[in-house]
Amino acid sequence: MRVALINEGTYPYAPGGVGTWCHQILNGLDGHAFHVVALTGHGGTREPVYPVPPSVTAVDTYPVWDRPVSVSGRVARHRRRRAASAAAVLLCRGLLGDDPHSAGMFADGLRRLTELCGDGSHPLFGTELPEVLLDAWQASAGPSAGRPPLPRLSLRDARAAASLIEHAVRPLAYRTPRVDLCHPAAAGLPVLVALAAKWRAGTPFLLTEHGVYLRERYLEYGAALPVAVKTVLLRFYRALARLGYAEAELVAAVSRFNQRWELRHGAHPAKVVVVPNGVEPLRYPPLATEPTVPTIAWVGRIDPLKDLHTLIRAMRTIRDTEPLARLRLAGPVPETGREYAASCLALIERLGLRAAVDLSGPVNSSRQAYADGHVVALSSISEGLPYTIIEAMMCGRPTVSTDVGGVAEVVGSAGLIVPPGDPVAFGQACLALLGDPERRRTLGALGRERALAHFTVDRMLAAYRQLYADVRSGAGAVAA
Repeated sequence: MRVALINEGTYPYAPGGVGTWCHQILNGLDGHAFHVVALTGHGGTREPVYPVPPSVTAVDTYPVWDRPVSVSGRVARHRRRRAASAAAVLLCRGLLGDDPHSAGMFADGLRRLTELCGDGSHPLFGTELPEVLLDAWQASAGPSAGRPPLPRLSLRDARAAASLIEHAVRPLAYRTPRVDLCHPAAAGLPVLVALAAKWRAGTPFLLTEHGVYLRERYLEYGAALPVAVKTVLLRFYRALARLGYAEAELVAAVSRFNQRWELRHGAHPAKVVVVPNGVEPLRYPPLATEPTVPTIAWVGRIDPLKDLHTLIRAMRTIRDTEPLARLRLAGPVPETGREYAASCLALIERLGLRAAVDLSGPVNSSRQAYADGHVVALSSISEGLPYTIIEAMMCGRPTVSTDVGGVAEVVGSAGLIVPPGDPVAFGQACLALLGDPERRRTLGALGRERALAHFTVDRMLAAYRQLYADVRSGAGAVAA
């Protein structure tokens, strides 16, 4: 089978959970040929961090923030502008509503834009999108069906939101080569590539959702954007996620937590299946020894969603009771995470923890990073089904994790779970394990047993082999 595997900002250029999952799919699903579509911020030459296997026929990098491609010819530009403006009206009015009619307008707007950008130009190029958005906003601004009115949208806000939406819809212009199946790895921009392929060529798609894309947008935007701009973008991504769930043949959720989000946003119950991530047991044999100094290990990318501030503050609580305790942070700093990494270093200095916290950067072996700690920590405010915890459990290391996403589903009774954003509770949980070797051994053994039973890569790959066959045969289709 020919498969287009579509991701955003990960494989093969950036490490992380989704990149690891892509690598497992591409190496483990024998008999399939993969065309990888990597959506990125900007173009330019970059080196892969994953070795691309022979099953991959091509890796297409599609930047969404490069300069737009213009349409040649005055008459052609005029006609296209009129058609794109009509599609933009449907898009903007549709994203602001919360009913089937609005969802239909949103889908129709995207479909029309897909038809327009067959010449390689970007979908909304040449439209007066801020004005269209303002008109749609005014038409929807009053309270409706018990919902509060929309916040005030200024021209400046409309311009900012319009710019972000214009870039967001650019993946519609990507023309997927002829394949049997599209497999987007998130319910966000990758879905646009899959939708375009379905509308142009009838190509079905299987949607996998790792972290809940929509939920992560709520967390990411926070106070970083004006209220009205944030409202526009969240309505856009909500409408897009719902459309993706509706148009997908099947939706593979990595956890029951994700499944609940998908069902809440309109996914048909018969379409959604839970396929947990998995790791290779032979790569993560049990660790037989512990370090001599009490140590907490953390592995991941430096990113606000990982909430290292809470972990660093927890370390202050730990050091007050165990003065020799250390924290080792192992992982890369992506381009978008440099400011956050600097804030982590500043917090370490402010709390007087320079001698207690090591930022070791990327590691060649996550198993070695787990070996450097008595306990493995995960302090995130958002997760899907984190590889870090599965790997640590497979190694027999006890874990302390925040109760987000599918984390509790992975850990079960084999680790400690605390509320997100609570450094005191996190620190106390770590101290409880650091001070109790017998409990560490017991939880470590339970963790490995649980990982072997539920979270191996062979189980995951077997599930996707079946899902690919189901989608191709039409077994995933559900009548509306």
